Amino acid sequence: MTVTYVIPDQVGQSAHELLDAVRAGRTDTVGKLLDTLTPAERRDCVPVLKTWRKSLRASGDDLPVGLGRSLLLAGACCCTGAADAAQWLADRELRWAAGPDRSFVVEALRDRDPKWLGQVVRRLAARRAVAESEYELIAALVRVAGCEPPTTDGFVLGWESSIRVGGEDTGDRLRADPFVTVMVPRLFEVPGTGTDFQYSLPDDPGWPRALAGLAEEGVLDRGMLIDGCLSKLLGPERMGVVRGFLELLAALDPTEDERAARTATWVGMVPDTHALAAARAQETLAGLDEAGRLGTGHLIEASRAALFRPEKKIVRFQLALLDRVMKRDPARTDELLPVAADGFGHQEHSLQERALALVVRHHRRASGAVRAELAEKARRLSPDLRRRAAETFGAAVAGQEGVRVPEADALPPVPSAERLVPVPESAAVLAAEVGAVLRGDDTPARREEALNGLVTWFHTDPAALRTALESVVAQQDDPPLWGGARVVSDLEFVLLSVMGTASEQDAEHVRHRALEHQCPHSAPGSVGLARAAEIGARMARGDALPFLLATPTWATGTIDPTELVRRLAAYEGAGVVPGEADFLQALLRLDREVSPEAVAAAARLTSPAGRRLADRLASGPLPDPAVFRETERLRLRTPRPGVLVRVEAAEGHADLPEPFRSLLAAHDPVGNPCACGGGVESSPHILAVLPQHREILAARMLTGIAVAAEFDNRGVGTTALPALADSDGPAGPATHLVLAYGLGARSDDERVSAVDALLTLAAAGALDAERLGRDLAELTRLRRLKPQRFVAALRTAVASGAVATVWGVLSAALPPLLAGDPPQGLLAVLTLAAECAECSPAGGAIPGVDGLAGRPGSSQLVKQARRIQAATGDAARAGTV
Repeated sequence: MTVTYVIPDQVGQSAHELLDAVRAGRTDTVGKLLDTLTPAERRDCVPVLKTWRKSLRASGDDLPVGLGRSLLLAGACCCTGAADAAQWLADRELRWAAGPDRSFVVEALRDRDPKWLGQVVRRLAARRAVAESEYELIAALVRVAGCEPPTTDGFVLGWESSIRVGGEDTGDRLRADPFVTVMVPRLFEVPGTGTDFQYSLPDDPGWPRALAGLAEEGVLDRGMLIDGCLSKLLGPERMGVVRGFLELLAALDPTEDERAARTATWVGMVPDTHALAAARAQETLAGLDEAGRLGTGHLIEASRAALFRPEKKIVRFQLALLDRVMKRDPARTDELLPVAADGFGHQEHSLQERALALVVRHHRRASGAVRAELAEKARRLSPDLRRRAAETFGAAVAGQEGVRVPEADALPPVPSAERLVPVPESAAVLAAEVGAVLRGDDTPARREEALNGLVTWFHTDPAALRTALESVVAQQDDPPLWGGARVVSDLEFVLLSVMGTASEQDAEHVRHRALEHQCPHSAPGSVGLARAAEIGARMARGDALPFLLATPTWATGTIDPTELVRRLAAYEGAGVVPGEADFLQALLRLDREVSPEAVAAAARLTSPAGRRLADRLASGPLPDPAVFRETERLRLRTPRPGVLVRVEAAEGHADLPEPFRSLLAAHDPVGNPCACGGGVESSPHILAVLPQHREILAARMLTGIAVAAEFDNRGVGTTALPALADSDGPAGPATHLVLAYGLGARSDDERVSAVDALLTLAAAGALDAERLGRDLAELTRLRRLKPQRFVAALRTAVASGAVATVWGVLSAALPPLLAGDPPQGLLAVLTLAAECAECSPAGGAIPGVDGLAGRPGSSQLVKQARRIQAATGDAARAGTV
């Protein structure tokens, strides 16, 4: 799009010359002309420069050469207020258009009042993203102004990034840096620092050696570095950052006195820090113990924390430390042996076994009261180990032998769907709700409430609505650009339309995204854009809707048929023609259960839309399309095939406009994959598009989730799984496969979402445990899932009361997992299966388990197979099968 940069006729001669140079992109000339202008003349240029700045967005790739640099320079110098100048320099589009060099800006501002420059520095540094990306500009202004460097998070991150490892010795650069003594203490306080600490090169030993060297030279305080390093390790940092600060700690090499003085901090690192940090703390505490400088209280505190961590190495280390201490000093047995018995409650069977062996080895030196305490704690052992403990502590331990949970799981109740709230009676309340959604408090229900509220209030009192929304708009960040147009969500575009600031280019871009180049993967996310484009177009031509038809009745996205009939009757009474996209979305959200009263009421509607609704309600819900499991073929680009789902086209889809046609079209990710690459946003929002047909959307989500699983990525979209479980319709192959991938996701948070979905489906009677178990086994055999991960998720389900459900899953997964070579992680599956079998009334032989249990030796695989064999045999003999 070609943009004309016009200079108003009323502009004075000097200002005209400056603006003409800006327009031509003559940055050197702009700098010289700025020196000749008075402050008043500079201020006169600002309105024109602001208009041109807005035009940058529309220029796209047609931006004149040099205009961005000259415009950035002129605006920064013509804004006489520090706040305005900082705002100008922080503008994202201007910074992008001007390129990376900022030296010309610094030179032009060099003669300004240092106090004024200091204010500009503080305002720029207060904006994290700007301070980080514009560090060089801010640092140069600090040097010119002679002010103290800012210590905001963004500026610290920018400073750290400016000192890269490689090319020049990091220590030399830090010694020459004027900010080093101010910035280094902040490195231990700002989240995200230390990303380069783990790196070194042959010609550059990197940050740890450099900082340790500066401490030796007295430039930096050694105690501050040690304390800061430990505080960083206490936080929730990524592995790379933890490794970097551990390297720094090693480079500092604290003395025994320095380590002993920080004993409480080392103990505090054991419970819930990163495993690498906890292991370093254990080693340090063990060294202090050997030196006789670790008190029993600190040892007990660290041991209790370590023995409940999931990492086997940490637990084994702590048990070994307790063993050494009690051997060296038997008088401490009464204090330490009950602590070692805390290992009886660990979820890992082999660690329970190790803790039991330690307790048995030392129990004879314990007092009678302590032995009674140990017997009581032994009740927490798994049944097979309880039998072994009974040989040492007597019948008191065996008292819980054979206790089983009831056959039915104690699952949480299926939550009832929440109804959406009515449109607020106050425009100010609605504006607050819209602002909350735009800031990230975004659920399908809240977004639909906001959309319907905007439409309703625009129809009722647009002036009051715009006034209430002004503060919301002012707080919004500028949306990203694509081809010169703003990339906005459906709610953002409706907001722009309400405020009258949606350009034709914005509207065309939204329509293009909603209607063009659709495929089964992009269509779910495009339905909302199609509705937004429709809403905005009607607002622009003065034909605004009184309210939306497709606003859900319940938070799941479903609409009560009776309610939709009432809405359409109100449209007919007011002579309003429904929006096609809004009406189609409403039809797709209809509840499967339709009362006879709703059918009769719909038959009385007279408009074309009313007759369509009446026909739909009379004929019943949209039939569920057929779905089929498909295994990807082994190819060069698919070295680890996955399992996907093919979905046939829904009835009548070819008669619908886009994106609804693609939404309901056939989906064959194996035989006829989409050119888009198969990705789709997995979110509760797209599930609210088809809340009664979860298999259709689960099949589309599955492709992207499978790709993420192949590359072991984070963010596989499992946050949508609880919404998938809350949806209606059959829970078939796609739903169970998505759940299987989710249970094996990389992070704990992602797996928690999958567990929530599993529990909801189980409570609703929609979970096929056998199908899920077979899916987990097949994906493991295809190397798409790591058993340790889905076992961790299933443990969470067991802790929530789903013992029988998890046993059903694992008993179905074990036969294919035990067939052929054992996959990595099989031990974790067998261990959890044994625990569930010992607590479940289900019995009967599991194919493959007897063969493994009959092998000679005492490996953990064989031990766990024998536990399963014994447990299922006991259940069968008890007549529970």
